[in-house]
Amino acid sequence: MREPAIPLQSEACWRQCEQLGVSRVRLLLAREDLAEPFPGWRSDAREWLDARLARQGVYAFRGVLGAIAALGALIVALAWWGW
Repeated sequence: MREPAIPLQSEACWRQCEQLGVSRVRLLLAREDLAEPFPGWRSDAREWLDARLARQGVYAFRGVLGAIAALGALIVALAWWGW
């Protein structure tokens, strides 16, 4: 999956969010007292979080499909050899 195009002013925010991690970014977004000093940061951090969670969802989906395929292959192999 390709990364979304990041404007230059958002690159620094995205790097900071990457260093902080998902849990800390969520905590910072939940704090209302940070809304006034950093108005642009909140929207950039929210975009980063959305992109990160979408990417993790794709990886989880691929993992589930891989597990289903492996289980199907195992069932076919067991049926072929007569249990």
